[in-house]
Amino acid sequence: MSAITRAILAAAIAAGLAGPALAADLAQPVEEPVYKEPVTDQRIPNCLNASVQRAVTRRVARAYPGYYDGRKIANLDGVVETAYQIDNPSPLARRYCEGHATLSDGNIHRVYFKVVERQGFVGVSWGVEACLDGLDRWRVYDGYCRTVRPQ
Repeated sequence: MSAITRAILAAAIAAGLAGPALAADLAQPVEEPVYKEPVTDQRIPNCLNASVQRAVTRRVARAYPGYYDGRKIANLDGVVETAYQIDNPSPLARRYCEGHATLSDGNIHRVYFKVVERQGFVGVSWGVEACLDGLDRWRVYDGYCRTVRPQ
């Protein structure tokens, strides 16, 4: 087999492997959440807790300066819990939430966030991860903020 034939064969295999992943990623539908009654477990605070909402606001404000183009969350509205998980896949409790964030430029974006047990400073308290839908330009939280939404 010549070097040219091997190069063409390798390119065809690579294109075949990359094609379905790209198509599947683009075709990912955005599902409407199924709202549930909040779980009253005291391991982590609920979505409406003021300290959780401040943590979400701080998390966005502390992002790399160019990531959100200097925009910050001015207000959180319509915050609801979408899931609560323990032992799936880790033993840490995770509370998934979403709502609408009014940004400092006046635009409104859906915000997804999760509160995770033992993710605070030195693993002592809870921590928050947050994603503004449509503004995750580096796909830190994967497409459609997938990593901060229930699996």
